[in-house]
Order: sequence, then C-alpha cells, then structure tokens
Amino acid sequence: MAGVALITGGASGMGLAVATSLSKKGWTVNIADLNVQRGEEVAAELSGSFFKTDVNNYASLSNTFDQVFRKYNSLNFVFANAGVGERKNFYAKTDAISGPPTELDFIIDIDLKSVINSAYLAQHYFRKNPKGEQACLILNSSIAGIYPVRFCPIYTAAKHGVVGFARAISRHFYDNDGIRVNTLCPGNVRTNLFEKNEWDAFDNEWIELSQIVKVVELMLFDEKMQGQVIEAAPENYYVIEPLTYNDPNVKRTLDGTVVDSIGK
Repeated sequence: MAGVALITGGASGMGLAVATSLSKKGWTVNIADLNVQRGEEVAAELSGSFFKTDVNNYASLSNTFDQVFRKYNSLNFVFANAGVGERKNFYAKTDAISGPPTELDFIIDIDLKSVINSAYLAQHYFRKNPKGEQACLILNSSIAGIYPVRFCPIYTAAKHGVVGFARAISRHFYDNDGIRVNTLCPGNVRTNLFEKNEWDAFDNEWIELSQIVKVVELMLFDEKMQGQVIEAAPENYYVIEPLTYNDPNVKRTLDGTVVDSIGK
C-alpha cells in the first residue's frame, strides 16, 4: 500500500535509495535536505517534493513536517536518516597547546538531537492522519549504535543514543497511537559520511544500497515489524534483541511505570 513519505537526508545515499524505490512503488516522496540543487533534481526525477531543511534547526525541521502534512493531509512514513560523520580526532595529542584544547565537534546535535526531534514531530503529525492510515517511523542508527567504534567515540555515543531512544518510545507509540517504530543499523555503506580515501582504509565487504532498501522496506511493509532494531550486513540482516533484566525490581520499575504520569 502506497502513501506519503518524508525522508530527511533524502538527496543522496541511503535516503535517496529508499526514496527512489518507494517512488517506483507509487509512494509520494518528500525530500528534506540542505542540498538545494541535488534535492530539487531528485524531487523532479521522482515526481515528489523537495523542502530545504536544516535538521539541526527545529524551526526548519518542524516547518518541513508542517508543509508536507498541509499539502497532503496525510503522512504515513518518516525515515529519520540525516547524519554526519565524526571529523575530529578525539584522541589527538594536545600536549603542545597552552591552556585547554579547542572544543569538540558535537555531531550529536545532528546524529541524535535531530532524530529525536524528527520522532517528536512524526508523532504529532501521525496522530492527525485520517483514521486507519498506517504510520511508520524508521530511525537510522548504525552498527555504532550496537557495538563500540573506538575511532569514532562521539559518533558511537550518538548512535547508541538513537537505539536507546527508539527502544524507549516504541511501545508507547504503538500501544497508544498505532505508530510502528523500528531502527536501522547499517554496517559499512559507501556514503558521503567519509571521503573516498577514508573509506579505502577499511578492509571489508561493502553493503550495497539495494540491501539497505530491502531492510528498510521490510520494516516498513511488514506490519509485524514493530520495536525492532535491525543490523544490516552485506548479505544478511540481524534482529538485535534488547537486554534482559537482571533484577526483578528494575523490571517492575521500568515496565510498570505509567508513561503519562511522568513529566506533569
């Protein structure tokens, strides 16, 4: 069943691949990206719409969500895909610097905060859908959201945050509003996250974009897929099970607390 999709970071890489596939299946695709030239080209090619969007700016991001919903009076799928790589060496020696070292590049604002904001906005507009329409949110994390990546510790923190956030919201979203939430954790995909010479330093098998599309569409189209964290590999995919509780008191505390009683 086709519908209306909004894809952040949809002008290139994984976002573009998903948008292209959905368009061929009859979906109305909306591309949210900062790259105006490429975004407009993609939207024209896919008979969709482009919205210049800074995912790191709530006003910009929320305006895009609002415009999409006002245009179609519906929103069925959000792929929170925008992200950036870690550029600064956290471990760089600073012995020669007098005083404190320069501030770190906190990519967490894009890789985690914008994902949280996208989920918050998706929840708002999904609730406005005509009764009975599907609503699916997929958050793009990374294998760095499952395993520690020693050369990208801040990226690891952000992507672990995405996985933890998704696990925290998925049951409430589904039980209260019928919104399915799943999380994609891709391995090595040659995107613009790194430069070519940086990717060349890796010795591994690459994941084709077609495999990413396959896993995303599995989470989107299979209505049994809810609250899942999926690791995408070159030939396979793996469901990452949540940790089990060690102590029954922790389980009672975390599973037995009514969400609506918190934060009032």
